[in-house]
Amino acid sequence: MPTRVALAITGLLLLGLALRAVAEPGPLRVCADPENLPFTSSDPNDKGFYLELAGVIAARMGTTMEPLFFRTDAGLRALRPTLLARRCDAFFGMPYTAGGSAGKSIRLTRPFLDIGYAVLLPRAMAFTRLGDLDGKTVGVQYASTPQTLLSVREGVRMATFRFAEEAVGALGRGEIDVAFVWGPVAGWEAARRALLDRFKLVSVSGLDLRSQAAIGVRAEDEALRERLDRELAELGPAIRALAATYHFPLDTPVDLGALEAAPPPTPAAAPAPAPDRVNPFSGDPAAAAAGRIEFNVLCSHCHSPNAASPDPVRDLRLLNHRYGGRVNDVFYDTVTQGRPTKGMPTWGPILDEKTIWRIKAFLETVQKRDADY
Repeated sequence: MPTRVALAITGLLLLGLALRAVAEPGPLRVCADPENLPFTSSDPNDKGFYLELAGVIAARMGTTMEPLFFRTDAGLRALRPTLLARRCDAFFGMPYTAGGSAGKSIRLTRPFLDIGYAVLLPRAMAFTRLGDLDGKTVGVQYASTPQTLLSVREGVRMATFRFAEEAVGALGRGEIDVAFVWGPVAGWEAARRALLDRFKLVSVSGLDLRSQAAIGVRAEDEALRERLDRELAELGPAIRALAATYHFPLDTPVDLGALEAAPPPTPAAAPAPAPDRVNPFSGDPAAAAAGRIEFNVLCSHCHSPNAASPDPVRDLRLLNHRYGGRVNDVFYDTVTQGRPTKGMPTWGPILDEKTIWRIKAFLETVQKRDADY
């Protein structure tokens, strides 16, 4: 009898534990970047839009939200050591694709918010088409869609920045006329810098300027995906209200693709062959020193400080090796005309001749010798 009683008690205990496990689901573990405001942050006082939304969803599911912080600089490659390694269960903010699949291993929820690029500009300035930017100095982020879009427009002066936040700061200081950057970052930064009394946000669409945010889960976690879908469907208005607190632009976007395409380059007669260019500052230490400062301000975000890029493709210390006696011509033409198909903007309207050649004088001081290769 004692043995039967003991077995019965043990069975009841195990049943109680099982029922408790069903009644108390584990936390919703969310993959998150620790320094990616306005989306995610490890600061408990400023979690970011995605983590706040995750907390709301977790509470509705009867559990808590538990972030796993991991830097996402590598983009979607960050999924392998986090979501796919089962260290977290949901990745907020993945771009939605038709069919709700992101490869064989990841399924996507329904999209919960439209996000995209926006133009941050003075409140008195009208913006209904790309032509409204002609004659303006426009700040863009390096290797972004706006940079590529504007690089073929002759009337726009582009200023390229490594980060969107830098473009917003430059706008506030009066160094540029307009910032054309990722909308949520533009709104967040403009609010943080108290600029929204002077500047307004205009969302844009078309030409790959917009996407929809979804939540990614492991493909086998279908029950979780379906539950998240139900919550997102019911939270639609609340999600937009939460996005508004982070100053995401929620206006109706201006469709740049429908309004106009970039104008084709103006046909021109082939110029007469120009004589080989000569750098007037070649061998001038003072000019080279000034050029070094100008290079680090204007060019280091792509070509590394002091031109010491570890990437051979961007290593400007190899100019002599690549171009030999044509180096001055190639350098000048590339700077003034840009390489739009490779994401390099046209600097000709922005830099004067002296600045261009001072930068070249600096680069002459760091060229590698053949023995260094």
